[in-house]
Amino acid sequence: MSWLAQYFLNPAFVLPGAALISGPIIIHLLSRLRYRRIRFAAMEFLLQSDEMNRRRLIIEQLLLLLLRVLAVALIVLLLARLILAPSGMLLMRGATAHHVLILDDTLSMRDHDGQDAIYASAVKVLERMLSAGSYRPQAIRITVLSMTTADRPLVTARALDAALLQELIPRIRSSTCSWKSASPVAGLRAAAAHLSADGGVAPVVHVVTDFRQSDWNDRPEVVAALDALGKIGAAVNIVRVTDQVRSNIAIARLASRNAATAVGIPWRMAATIRNFNQQRVSGLRATILVDGRELPGRVQIPDIEPESELVISHDLSFDTPGRHHVEFRLDDDTLNEDNRRHTAVHVAPERRVLVVDDQGQQEDAGFVSAALSPDPQLTGIVAERRTSDILTSVPLRPYDCIYLMNIRELPADAVQLLTEYVTTGGGIVWFPDDQANTDWYNTVLQENGRELFPVALSVVNEIDMSGNRAAVPAFETPVFEDHEIFEVFNTADSPFSALTLFHRWFRVADDWEPRQGVKILARLTSNDPIIFAHRLGEGKILTFLTTAGRRWSNWPVPPASPGYVVMHLRMHLHLQRLDMTVLDREIGSPLKFEWPVRQFTDTVELFVPEPEEIDRRSDRAESDGFLRLQADPLPRNPESRGDPEDRLAVTIPSADHPGLYRVRRFTQDGDPLETWIARNVPTSESQLNLADANQLEQHPELEHVQVLDGDAANTLSTADTGRELRWVLLGLVCVVLMSEQLLALRLSFHPEVKI
Repeated sequence: MSWLAQYFLNPAFVLPGAALISGPIIIHLLSRLRYRRIRFAAMEFLLQSDEMNRRRLIIEQLLLLLLRVLAVALIVLLLARLILAPSGMLLMRGATAHHVLILDDTLSMRDHDGQDAIYASAVKVLERMLSAGSYRPQAIRITVLSMTTADRPLVTARALDAALLQELIPRIRSSTCSWKSASPVAGLRAAAAHLSADGGVAPVVHVVTDFRQSDWNDRPEVVAALDALGKIGAAVNIVRVTDQVRSNIAIARLASRNAATAVGIPWRMAATIRNFNQQRVSGLRATILVDGRELPGRVQIPDIEPESELVISHDLSFDTPGRHHVEFRLDDDTLNEDNRRHTAVHVAPERRVLVVDDQGQQEDAGFVSAALSPDPQLTGIVAERRTSDILTSVPLRPYDCIYLMNIRELPADAVQLLTEYVTTGGGIVWFPDDQANTDWYNTVLQENGRELFPVALSVVNEIDMSGNRAAVPAFETPVFEDHEIFEVFNTADSPFSALTLFHRWFRVADDWEPRQGVKILARLTSNDPIIFAHRLGEGKILTFLTTAGRRWSNWPVPPASPGYVVMHLRMHLHLQRLDMTVLDREIGSPLKFEWPVRQFTDTVELFVPEPEEIDRRSDRAESDGFLRLQADPLPRNPESRGDPEDRLAVTIPSADHPGLYRVRRFTQDGDPLETWIARNVPTSESQLNLADANQLEQHPELEHVQVLDGDAANTLSTADTGRELRWVLLGLVCVVLMSEQLLALRLSFHPEVKI
């Protein structure tokens, strides 16, 4: 009987059914034995008259016998449930069905259902399905893949038998849930690709998942992927391993306005905490760790309303320069992994700002320096006052930002150095005065690829101060847009905007139109724009059409000076060069570094937060907690102009654990340079609401999709693929029985009844 199991779901009906097929034949033979041959004259006449129709009657009787045999055979096949794919019979092929099993290993599967994670329950369901399916050897072919690595199946189109089960189960049990986010689309498309390449089998897809709303409901791309499976005749079973709605608290973001600070200067971080519960959360506390050491005391979190978020700010100060690892932790809940967030901060001995002032007495530079660093121990900023000659004589990269005040014009090499400084992440501020060469500002600084200045200057507009001294001059006051550097001016009841008075400023050219990316941050009450912002490459540029001193306004002196000081401190934070040795990245995309050959060698060392969870390849060697990697040369682009510089690149696709990663590269002189990367879990996995099964099952294009509970999916069978076949068999039975009755009626004798 075991060989019948690969062809029938109910093989016990096959042999008794085969015996029943002989029933109509036996009845036919017995019916012919009822007659005795007696010859007499009247019968001779009848036999002669019947001789002409004899052959037709024999064919009709045999046809009637065939219909009765076929009816019995179809009923037996219907009860035994013959395995038949839409593409044809599988009896002559080596397998009856190809099952693709997709295991959801996204971050939300780490949600705890009691003592165990939901992922452990999913593994048990998958194991139970495989074990039950192995009792039908050679009848099932399987492909197993995970949702986050759909392009790397665990097994591909293997016949499910005891040997494969013995190999596969330990691998599934030893697998761990990832910290990544992934849509079901990638897994469903991979399943469609595997099934399309394996024709002539009944295709079935099983997705073992926690069935979260954010993944399955209101996702057109998911519906399209499921519909594509239906078009190749595949049945889809979504096996949900949990039916309980989970509440969750998560740290959605951990950030700071400045990724760098100075020793002893407070560094403010802001943690955005999201409440995914339907109830208010109270009594939550947080712990802060710096370089792995827990700070004394705990941060008390105010109540968080349902489905809302709260930003918690906290100041830290560092006693030593260098890079520091900061971790913010909440109390544990159902999904602990999103209750931790990492970041890194670079602490310098001091923050340097270059203040360039070509005005003779450098009075304007004095006001700016006093605003930025009245005492370097209070702000951590050291403002260096220089003339424009400094731009070509010292490296500009060490400066957080550069002030360019009262500049008439600059030599070409200085313009080129400023362009490189900005495009690589530096920030500059323009404060021109009446000695400015407007033609130079309007041409050289606005050439394509060198848009250091955003507007076309016209003439200096001046309010006439020579009239009646007894009258109050009609000064212009600024109106600021909503921007971080003007926060002190835009707060409720702030007097500083009305106290800031201008009597001279540059007007823009009448035919000037703002180009893309240029924003007007402030206008005067006369509607003249006076402050602009734009970007060039990785850097930021602010442009003021007035001076930074008191020659054109009262900005730096009382009563407007408090707003002036705060604005310049915020400008420093806004323009501060990003420290590319300190990065924040979410888990998901691989880490990739690229550099010119002249900058670093091809040796890379990687420090990982938990080295035992990194997939080490044969070409990597562990040394003192580091993994050594070899960078590969990048191919040159033949379409690029000139002889491009040789470059190296290294990709770290295995950095999929939250924590702090340190990448160490070496200069050609052997000096190490480290880059710190804080890797955090994706916030998209923190919403644990369950999806609505009816939305999928009742979709007009998804009739082949059904949602099952984990307990209902106990085996891999072809019942789902034979769903339409059962109706075909039932229809054939009806047709055969009706044909049999009509033919029997034709062959039977019915005397005419006279009334």
